[in-house]
Amino acid sequence: MRFSRRRYSAFTLVELLVVIAIIGILVALLLPAVQAAREAARRTQCVNQIKQFTTGCLNHEATLKYFPTGGWGWDWVGDADRGFGIDQPGGWIYGILPFIEEQAKHDLPKDGNPKLDTQPQLQGARDMLVDPISILYCPTRRSGQFKNTGKVVRLANNSMLNTDGGGRAVGRSDYAINAGDLTIHGGQRGPSSIASVELGTFEKAWLVNSKIGLVNPDHDDYNNPNYLKLTGISFQRSEVAIRNISDGTSKTYLVGEKYLNPIDYETGKDTGDNETWCTGHNNDNFRVTAAPPLKDTPGFEHGGIFGSNHDSVWNVSFCDGHVETVSYDIDPLVHRYNGNREDGIIATQ
Repeated sequence: MRFSRRRYSAFTLVELLVVIAIIGILVALLLPAVQAAREAARRTQCVNQIKQFTTGCLNHEATLKYFPTGGWGWDWVGDADRGFGIDQPGGWIYGILPFIEEQAKHDLPKDGNPKLDTQPQLQGARDMLVDPISILYCPTRRSGQFKNTGKVVRLANNSMLNTDGGGRAVGRSDYAINAGDLTIHGGQRGPSSIASVELGTFEKAWLVNSKIGLVNPDHDDYNNPNYLKLTGISFQRSEVAIRNISDGTSKTYLVGEKYLNPIDYETGKDTGDNETWCTGHNNDNFRVTAAPPLKDTPGFEHGGIFGSNHDSVWNVSFCDGHVETVSYDIDPLVHRYNGNREDGIIATQ
């Protein structure tokens, strides 16, 4: 009887180790490319979100003949019963909701009476704050899941609204509108009550005394020759129109990414990120070009400037509707001029 012998080929241990090493090298070479592709996709999504905000602002201007107002201050959120313009306590994002197909969310804090706050209206406002629109968050930075900040804000007839909302977190925004090229601190708290607004007793405490940003001379913090006029597109009680942009719409910022301290992405402790997405004029939703844009830097807090968590660049739109990806190395003067709608200087990069 004969027995046939079959010879089987197999990897030696050395050959197997070589193959594993080659695979590891290929993965190491491909990983940066994959990460770069993912970041490019996230940056494109960010640009698209800014484009949506910009379209909403331009539709607002085309319909009402002025860009969305800056509202009253960080103590106040949007009230659908108070319409648009200087009588609206909510900020610019709230103002454009009807113009970006978010009419239902805009109407949540509504009861048909601008001087009366019913419990359904208060609950609607709370639901709006804790359930923000999805385009508020840059995908490179964060998901929008925040810890509860426990903010208390005012709605219409001085009703105090605790935004805890049953333990749900309050929404915040990664995007801000251009408030000009002057340092404006963090904005204002706003009036203590709706009555003080309607009786005119709060007039001397407003940051500005005109719809186009003339600084109130009776405002103690701004009795300074450097504070003559807010020069941006939206700020406290503003009604800035395209006709007020003498530098040209293609040379003036509209909406851009805001700088944040990455340590506090989800804590609400950054002073430029501790209010809700619907509040009036404050540095959470309004930024200036007095200082250059920066990449998010751990431990460094600067609540007044533009920036992002993208490597090397940040995204911003202009008042003619186009969006640009701009380097952090942009000339500081060019950046500052782009924030001023009427400085008479057409800056070129």
